[in-house]
Amino acid sequence: MSAGTLTLTNNSASVVGNGTSFTTELTAADFIVVTVGGVSYTLPVKTVDSTTALTLVSNYTGPTQSGAAWYAVPRVAMNLVTAALVAQSAEALRGLNYDKQNWQQIFSGTGTATIKLPDGSAFTGPTWNSFTTALNSKADKVDGAVPLSQGGTGAPTVAGARTNLGLGDSALRNVGTAAGTVAAGDDSRIVNSLRKDQAGTMTQPIYSNFLSANGFMLEKNSTAVSQSGSNYYNRFARVFSRFSDASFEIDHFESPGNYYAARIIVYSSYQNSQLASFEMRHTGIGVSQGGWQTFSDRRIKTNLVPVEKPLEKMKLIRGYTWDRLDSAPSGRGFIAQEVAEAFPEAVSVGGSATLKTGEKIDDILTPDTYGVAAALHHEAILALMEKIEALTTRVEKIEGESVTIHSGS
Repeated sequence: MSAGTLTLTNNSASVVGNGTSFTTELTAADFIVVTVGGVSYTLPVKTVDSTTALTLVSNYTGPTQSGAAWYAVPRVAMNLVTAALVAQSAEALRGLNYDKQNWQQIFSGTGTATIKLPDGSAFTGPTWNSFTTALNSKADKVDGAVPLSQGGTGAPTVAGARTNLGLGDSALRNVGTAAGTVAAGDDSRIVNSLRKDQAGTMTQPIYSNFLSANGFMLEKNSTAVSQSGSNYYNRFARVFSRFSDASFEIDHFESPGNYYAARIIVYSSYQNSQLASFEMRHTGIGVSQGGWQTFSDRRIKTNLVPVEKPLEKMKLIRGYTWDRLDSAPSGRGFIAQEVAEAFPEAVSVGGSATLKTGEKIDDILTPDTYGVAAALHHEAILALMEKIEALTTRVEKIEGESVTIHSGS
């Protein structure tokens, strides 16, 4: 409380103090707070006239009272209180607006609605419309089962469901066992092939005819087979035509040199039963009995431009031998970054490699080594031939002039 007491007069702006120190406790625009008859009054000060007299901004509207206790409230404190009140009021109004918007979305929206809370957080949930739509579209049971018209089986038992769905007495439709039709029941050639906890086994080849004169057979043989030179392989699968005039085989191969490879083998009787194969070895190297062939016919190309400045580009690309930081073997050839300096269009980006340290390298660069070497080296040789021919002509000319000079002397 502040020092002294106050005398307030109804409908008067003058305040008289008894034992007060208005000049040290108050300044203009401060406030005095006093309780009269159980009611608190906050009165703004217009002027401080003396230690015991001051004038209010407006007339006091309460009952006349003397000897009233009071305390001073600085203007700054009142401003802070007012600002806090405004902030709290704004927060409350914002919360009410959020509630209004939220309820409007819940009742009038469709699908899901995002609900915002006064603290700025939000969550998404279903609207009232989505509940009613789901309830209206739910399947209704008839005699304990969802009818066929609503996507059900129309029966509460497995046997009844199969009957209503036309499945007969098995999981497959009974349409006969003749060629070209689907047979009911299990196929004895496949054992445990659908179990997740056990590998399947194909006990006999599976044949399938298509059209009237062709077909294929899928065969699996897991027995190790010895070939010449003590080579061993496990056949994973073989596919060949109805009359065995061609086949395609995938197997696991072990050579006498103790390396392993997955082989893709193509047989064809039209090539005198010659064997064509392609191996992918454990080192990451591909091995072919023949070679890769690519189209290079002038009739399917346009914008044919000889390699420009081949000798300058030759200097940009060096030949290297190297050891690999990943698990691949040592090698030799070009470096992609150097190829990109001379032929940026000949370098593609893609793939990743994991180094022996565990670091993963993404966006590996791969150059068209074959195309670059063929085009660049050939044009460089032609350029050198032109230089040699020019130098030869010049030497012959110089030697001819020398002979003429000696003859004249």
